[in-house]
Amino acid sequence: MSLYKAANGILETHVTWEDVEADLQEKLCTKATFGDNKKAVNISEMKGFMSKIALIEPDWQGVEKGRDLPPKFALKKFIFSQIPSQLAMIELTKMMHFGDGNGYEEEKLKNFSVSTRQCHNTEIDVYNILIKLNHPDIPFTKVYSMKSFDDMNQLKGYLITEFVSNIHSVQMCDSIPADDLIPVIRGVATFSALCESLPAEETKFAMREECFELLFREFFDENVLAKKYANIRTIFSENHKETAEKVVNVFQLYEGLLPKYTRISEILDLKMVLNHGDLWQSNMIFSKTENGKLKLEALIDWQTVSRVSPGMDLSMLLLVCLSEKVSQKLLNLRNVSIIQDRRGREQEMLKYYYNTFTNVYGTELFSFNELLNSYYLYSPVMALMFVPDIFTFIDNAKISEEEKVEARKKGMAKIIAIMEDILDIHEYNLKHFPDFFNA
Repeated sequence: MSLYKAANGILETHVTWEDVEADLQEKLCTKATFGDNKKAVNISEMKGFMSKIALIEPDWQGVEKGRDLPPKFALKKFIFSQIPSQLAMIELTKMMHFGDGNGYEEEKLKNFSVSTRQCHNTEIDVYNILIKLNHPDIPFTKVYSMKSFDDMNQLKGYLITEFVSNIHSVQMCDSIPADDLIPVIRGVATFSALCESLPAEETKFAMREECFELLFREFFDENVLAKKYANIRTIFSENHKETAEKVVNVFQLYEGLLPKYTRISEILDLKMVLNHGDLWQSNMIFSKTENGKLKLEALIDWQTVSRVSPGMDLSMLLLVCLSEKVSQKLLNLRNVSIIQDRRGREQEMLKYYYNTFTNVYGTELFSFNELLNSYYLYSPVMALMFVPDIFTFIDNAKISEEEKVEARKKGMAKIIAIMEDILDIHEYNLKHFPDFFNA
């Protein structure tokens, strides 16, 4: 048996109803059992690409008098989607045309097993820290139970958490107003600052600067990157063709600089702190208030926490999430100037992170200028990871064709804005970090 073969458990994983029932009986101190009407619904579509996520309705039977057991909860089984045509990573690799266009082959999937277990165990380590810190500015889902992978358990790692019922879905093409991102920035800055005061033993699980090289070696081989560049050229074959070609050239330059990112603290004397590592729309749970504002309910998917420069989280967050204010002409693909929240409030967002981190940590660990520089240095690589595939996510989303048309308009506006920003950022990087670009 292996992690990438379909099994007879919940959502075709190796985790069974009996496993979950016995575990929760122990953790919740109850003898109540799951009834015949128990249900498991797959809620991992377009999210949780390293996991299957099930909404569990246990239909409790024999509940002790006065007990109030959770009626629903989320079960996250980390299987790195290595079940052919079934699990999340297989579906993702097919959607993104990885490998030969039909997803990764079995040998590649076998090699992912180690990473799968490491990422799951990392998330459990992080949740142990979150529970210990229990800080109101770092919202996370309540955890009922966690099971790590180890030498004796190679197949049944999972995470059982509270189900958040009032979620307002935010797609990759959607932008988030700057004010609504403030709690996210406060959360990751507080997490990073508090972790700096923990014993080194408690945070040794985190990936280090080599995470970029490892990530690209695992996921983005030469063929995948060529397809990313082709996507950009195809999207803008009629409009913004010159800008698209410039951006492709910039992306290819930074692709060649990946070994430099592994040595970035040595080359540029940048401080390293814990970053969430995967901070985009899919990994933030929002609800919506009566006045239409987004309310952050939880930060999720902590499996790629890494010790890197502080600007990495912010480069992904602000590039992919921060809203742009555009005219209707832009949505019709006319060449007009773009006025964005990112351009107007970027420095304010970075300053908020810096002030939050410094206040929580109690002293200055890195300067604002250092944060700004690391933000700019990581931005082109973050854009390379996300921008070429925004349309792919839209086209594969389970929404109506009418909704996809609107999503493509928003996605186009977002991509144009990011491309223009990346060209400006690249000019800044060339001017301020010449040593980083020298052989």
